[in-house]
Parts: sequence; C-alpha cells; structure tokens
Amino acid sequence: MMTLTLAELALALDARLMGEDGEISAVSTDTRTLGAGALFVALRGERFDAHDFCEQAVQAGAAALLVERELPLAIPQLVVADSLKGLGRIGKLVRERINPKVLAITGSCGKTTVKEMATAILRHEGDVLATAGNFNNEVGVPLTLLRLEPQHQFAVMELGANHKGEIAWTTSLAKPDAAIINNVAAAHLEGFGSLEGIFHAKSEIFEGLREGGTAIVNADNEFWPKWRERGIGCGFSIDDQSQPFHARDVALNAQGCAEFVLVTPQGE
Repeated sequence: MMTLTLAELALALDARLMGEDGEISAVSTDTRTLGAGALFVALRGERFDAHDFCEQAVQAGAAALLVERELPLAIPQLVVADSLKGLGRIGKLVRERINPKVLAITGSCGKTTVKEMATAILRHEGDVLATAGNFNNEVGVPLTLLRLEPQHQFAVMELGANHKGEIAWTTSLAKPDAAIINNVAAAHLEGFGSLEGIFHAKSEIFEGLREGGTAIVNADNEFWPKWRERGIGCGFSIDDQSQPFHARDVALNAQGCAEFVLVTPQGE
C-alpha cells in the first residue's frame, strides 16, 4: 500500500495522535501476519477485543496502533471512537488518493463469478485490483482498498452484507463509478427478515455512487419494477432482449460451462 504519515491519518480519522509522528507502509488486523512498519488496528467484536493483542503487535514490529483507548505501551497510537470505522476511513483515503475506476458488485449469489468476468475483461484495458477471497465485508472492503497501488487503473469490489446498513457503509468507502446488483433472492434471510429486507440492503450499493455513476440491475429479477421506480433504467437480462445489456445464444459447451454472446450498446 502507499506510505502514509500518522499526522495525515490523525487528520483524516479525526483521531488523537499519542506519541511522535511517523510513517506506516501497511495496515493489519492480525498480529500473526503483521510485519514491521505496519499500523495495527485493534478491532473489537462480540467475542474478542484485539486491544488485548496490542503488546504482541509491538513485539512483531508494528510502527503504530489504531485503538479506541490509549494503552500503556511505548508506541505511537491513533485513538479513535470506533476502530472499525477508522479502518474504513483509511481505506477510503487510499481509494481517493489512487483514484481508480471502481466497479462494485453485490447480489444474493454470483458475485464472485461476475467479479472474475469483469476483472478478466478490464485486464485488457489496464491494471486491475480485485477482491480476494471473501474480503467483502466491513473489514474486508477497507483491507482490499488498502491494496491499491498507483498502477491500478481499475478496482473490482465485491460488497457483501449480513445486516442492514453494511453495504451503505462499504459503498461509501469504495465510491464506485459503476455498481451492479446481480440478483435478490432468499439467501441469508436471517439478517434481513424478509426478501424485501434483502432488496433494500442490496440497493444500498447505489448510495455510494460517484456523481455521474452508473447503476445496473438484473431486469429479470422480481424487483426490477421497484428499481425502475427509483429511476434505475440500466438493466441486464437473459430473457428481455430489449435491455441494453443482454445475453444471446446461451449454451453449455462440451466442458459443461456456459457460453453466450454479450450484447451491449457498444457492440457484441
């Protein structure tokens, strides 16, 4: 990741800097993989508090700590009200500095497939950073943004959620130039209460769109009329050939993989 000073982080995070200014060249939430020169972010959860591991982080070579309370350790510390939000804001800062074109993807299923397809296409145009593994939540999205380097022209980001408001937060960090909802289906209902709840949670992705950004949705999904009511008219479809993006000649090849011709306003 790009090198940042503690002073500029304190300003961006509205944090108190305890100790001397310095530079960090990495951000970590795990003392087991933390290297020298990294900022260790002490996250808290229902069953853990990483403030308990800050001494281990110092021993591992951390350059500074991001904490919710000052600790009696001889290391610079950025003190914030919420370390998870602080991590997110560092990711947002790096995204703004590097300023790639960002595509954000969500949906009840198929996110990874669409991510891989989009990444493969964009690699013909330049360097692409893509979400690795399941780094698509409140922790994973900032950590993905922190992997951005000056050579990256594009970033393809998965945004997942297990509760309302999660995508609203992560899309505000990613600030996508284009955002797509693959589908809304009855998956992981427990976090949203109903299919309607999933619809609203997935639709949060458009709240972070940059000015002039493009919102794309599944026109074959039952919620297509509701997206249209919100002014979202860019749909993709298998069934409706009138949509600006649609598939033609869908078939399975000899290997059992789907093949199709993608029809777009720019050509096939």
